[in-house]
Amino acid sequence: MKRTKHLLSKTTLILSSIFLLFSSINCSTTAQSFVESQQRIISINMSATELVPADLIIFNININAEEKTSEAAYNTHKKRETVLASLLQEFDIKEEEINFQPIRMSKRTNYNNRQEVNTVQTNQQVSVSFSEFEIYEKIQVALINNGFDSFSGNFSSSQIEEGKDKALISAIQKAKERAAFIAEQSGVKLGQIKNISYSEHQINRPQMVRAEAMMAKDSGASMMDFSQTVSVTSNISINFEISN
Repeated sequence: MKRTKHLLSKTTLILSSIFLLFSSINCSTTAQSFVESQQRIISINMSATELVPADLIIFNININAEEKTSEAAYNTHKKRETVLASLLQEFDIKEEEINFQPIRMSKRTNYNNRQEVNTVQTNQQVSVSFSEFEIYEKIQVALINNGFDSFSGNFSSSQIEEGKDKALISAIQKAKERAAFIAEQSGVKLGQIKNISYSEHQINRPQMVRAEAMMAKDSGASMMDFSQTVSVTSNISINFEISN
């Protein structure tokens, strides 16, 4: 009986050792295969930029007010909102070209000679777009004359989507050429595309406007007389397999 138990214990120990050995071999093989797979990829990051004509202006206007009570702040804000709406109608800005956010109100606490002073501020963002560049400076002067002091503009284009497509095509072509060149110089054969990821963005340079600068502007030539472009860039990342 003791001999039988001894044999069973010895057999169990041997089987356990074999199981652990196979487990160890299997794990190391999987890890090695993963590393080799990672090494058989050519990863290319490429970007391309297209310039499209600037035929639009995006104009951002901030409506704000600050008063001692929320009712007074709201009333002041609504008066300025009415002025802006009238100006947009006067300059024939179409409704579909106007975007705005709801009014935001917040309480502000300051200290004047150690005395607590509470006020209520309002804020509302309005964005309009138009293609008639000649009204750009006129609308700013009108805003300043009506008490607005926070607005900015930047160029845009009606051809942004076409520019994105051209930039993306160019980035893909450049990535393929670069991958083929690397494979040739490395003495390997380029395989199929494993995965692709991309992003795109538009580069604008906002033109900030100060009231003093606008009031001092002379009636001669304008920078708006010169044509401008908008940059559209596509970034792409492609992983190519290396064929056996």
